[in-house]
Amino acid sequence: MLSKWGALISRASYSTKMPLVKAACLIIGDEVLNGKITDTNSRFFAKYCYGLGIQLREIVTIGDQKDQICATITRLSAENDFIVTSGGIGSTHDDITYESVAAAFGLHCSLDLECQGRMTRISKPEQRYDPEALKAFYRMATLPKGAEVRNHYVVDELWVPIVSISQKVHILPGIPQLFERLLTAFVPTLKQAYHITEQDPHLYERYFVKTKKSESEIAAFLRQLQARCVEISSEIKIGSYPHYGLGFNTVSILGLSEHSIFLKELVKETLRELDGSTITAEMEEKYSDNR
Repeated sequence: MLSKWGALISRASYSTKMPLVKAACLIIGDEVLNGKITDTNSRFFAKYCYGLGIQLREIVTIGDQKDQICATITRLSAENDFIVTSGGIGSTHDDITYESVAAAFGLHCSLDLECQGRMTRISKPEQRYDPEALKAFYRMATLPKGAEVRNHYVVDELWVPIVSISQKVHILPGIPQLFERLLTAFVPTLKQAYHITEQDPHLYERYFVKTKKSESEIAAFLRQLQARCVEISSEIKIGSYPHYGLGFNTVSILGLSEHSIFLKELVKETLRELDGSTITAEMEEKYSDNR
């Protein structure tokens, strides 16, 4: 009965459905692959997309290799609407993201006078660096050039821009504080570019159910639940997360807001079948972080 009723909901909303914005995140840096640093930018970006109703489809981590960066950007650009890169835009020899992404679009890089001027005004490097170090510093103002390139200066007191190519690939620094601050300030621009509004009917909703039943005990129920959800929308996802040592598991029910009534019925059914209780997203995150 629930499946038939849910199908009616799906058909009723079909006529107003618009495509989701599909996103990908490219983490660039040998230091991530060799374990020197821990990537936190991809997790921030995942939450960022979720909050905006953007469908994050892929997170890729690669090293500082030009051919690999070009090939990965080319593939991601063909499959997604909104791609961000993180890392590889510093002043050293292995910071090659700008030139690599530019090459993927058949573009070149040259010194950007606006960026250089902001660097001079904000950082005052002439007071601190000798000529050789100053040359390396301004290497960070050597940006992709072309009709499809736009530099977004979204934070007044920062000289580093979000460099966007074809309103698709957005190049950001890898330093988490800068990555997060720039993306947060970029939200109004992003909403305008991708026609995202507060009333967008395709924002996600997520619910969590806590149960003392084991993964093996809930597996069959969740499998048939997911099978029924696919009939309604491929965007409805059922997940399960073990919390070893805490004595319980959690079930995630994720879908689009246009299926809100159906999602809430799924929650009721899950509570009943798994003898569960609802928990907040904040509680689930706390349980997961303490694993």
